[in-house]
Amino acid sequence: MPKMKISENELYRIHPISMDTVMIYQSHEIGEPFIIPLKVPSEADKFLDDHRHYTKSNINVCYAAPRSAKGARSWYETQLNVSSSVRQREGYPCKGVPFYTVTDDGIGFMAHTTSANNKQFAAVGDELILGRWIKGRLASEGLVRPVENIADDTGREGMITREILDSYGCNAIAMQKTDLRIPDPITPQNMYEVWTLKLIKSDGVDDG
Repeated sequence: MPKMKISENELYRIHPISMDTVMIYQSHEIGEPFIIPLKVPSEADKFLDDHRHYTKSNINVCYAAPRSAKGARSWYETQLNVSSSVRQREGYPCKGVPFYTVTDDGIGFMAHTTSANNKQFAAVGDELILGRWIKGRLASEGLVRPVENIADDTGREGMITREILDSYGCNAIAMQKTDLRIPDPITPQNMYEVWTLKLIKSDGVDDG
């Protein structure tokens, strides 16, 4: 078991994990991964707001209508919708039960499945965390520039497209359970399953 002491504050936000520790977690993976496609439009389709081209949902939900009069959504806001064929597989996380995730590039955070029919995969308590992980990696490679105010991005320069994902070399997230658990820092008798997350290129992902 990796030697990690996680505080309450760290558990519910992004925090770094050494790559040596990441590899230990990955060595404990069991079963088959659940593949969650990153649903995005092509560059040519990024103005097609017909609910079929993912211009205002999933990783691009920031371009949807603002939640309130306070202003536009954060560019990092992300809501990953998972298809029924994935979430109905045996072993998929139960709705609302938090678990600890370890990413392939060395960060950890709490996540859960939520929403109607258990269709969303999200970080616990902060809808920006998944976006900071996924979009942050794309931005660090110079493939997209973070947008400070979505309302000003009339050209949708910050929208994530298939071309951007292709340039990075991914089109999906692989989520895989391990045989490890970590204790809650406040109530150690409560144990959380540990899952790994990887950005991958999957031939089985439908780009249509």
